[in-house]
Amino acid sequence: MEADFATIESLEARDTGIMDIGGIESLTALNYLDLSGNDIDDLSPLLSLETLSEVHLGDIYFTGNMDEPKWSVLDTLEEKGVDIHVRMRLSFEEHNGPSDGVFYRVQKDGQTVYLLGSIHVGDQTIYPLNDKIDVAFEEADHLAVEIDISNLNETEASQIIMQQGIYLDGTILSDVLDEEVFNEAVGHMSSLGINEAMLDQFQPWLVSMMLSEVALEGTGLTGDNGVDLQFIERANDKNIPIISLETLESQITAISSAPEVEQIASLEDTLDSLDIYEEELTQLIRIWRSGNTDALAQMRQMDQKSSDHLAMDERDLAMTTQIEEFLNADDGETYFVVVGALHLAGENSIVDLLEKRGYSVELHNEFNTN
Repeated sequence: MEADFATIESLEARDTGIMDIGGIESLTALNYLDLSGNDIDDLSPLLSLETLSEVHLGDIYFTGNMDEPKWSVLDTLEEKGVDIHVRMRLSFEEHNGPSDGVFYRVQKDGQTVYLLGSIHVGDQTIYPLNDKIDVAFEEADHLAVEIDISNLNETEASQIIMQQGIYLDGTILSDVLDEEVFNEAVGHMSSLGINEAMLDQFQPWLVSMMLSEVALEGTGLTGDNGVDLQFIERANDKNIPIISLETLESQITAISSAPEVEQIASLEDTLDSLDIYEEELTQLIRIWRSGNTDALAQMRQMDQKSSDHLAMDERDLAMTTQIEEFLNADDGETYFVVVGALHLAGENSIVDLLEKRGYSVELHNEFNTN
């Protein structure tokens, strides 16, 4: 019997109720393994499979602790060259009380910069915010955001996106995607009135963006409740000058310049997660509301090998340079900066770069606003 096990090269065990894979080391010739849909806590037996080249594990839940053994196992398998197919899911409890958000203060020689990590879309559960955030904003002489979307020309924005998102060299999308992936994208995009011929013109990154917009429309979350827009509207009401740290063109360039293979992988991930889109956004809001900067930093770390992560690093470097100018302005004024929360979490984030440049960056529970 054991000799028979040693001849098995492929094993399909999807949705079979497996909870323990102890003994799998007997499958010494195993090359392909599908364990999707099972509730397996200990993945370490996979490390004994020297011939394993591809493994499907389905949904694995992240609860904020990257030190859990399962993540170490996945890292080791990846280092060994195993092609790993997993879908990371977030699992966090609801936060009670006002939203703490991701909120910091940086001071230098009478200059003050507040840094608020934003959630770009949301609902009314985001509000109210921690009192310290509102008190700090009342001090602000300037608001700085990624882009002042209240001053965005939608026609020009659409032109920029289309100019960078359409193939101009004769390539068509159906030639670069697997047939199954392309057909799935066609099915979803039809709700926007985009047919197969039109879709063929688009680059993968643009399709991913449009699919996310389609998914968002099916949720109770909107950009109108996003933290960025709330503070932009408040700044306009108070006639506080608004500074854009980026341009739409620079943001789109950062996204569209990713290698095609990375764009395709991102599109496949987007399609794979459309069924959990609202749940994952809700979970992200829970992380943000609780002020769990460690979890956000670890989420950024998980993406550190992707082109999206590299683009974020480049953007954070450029925005940090501008924020440093605020700190050196010598005008005695206060700058309130609102950027996406992941821009303030983890290695090479704005917070990390400022600390490396010698600034003392205080988390909201370390300072008072009196």
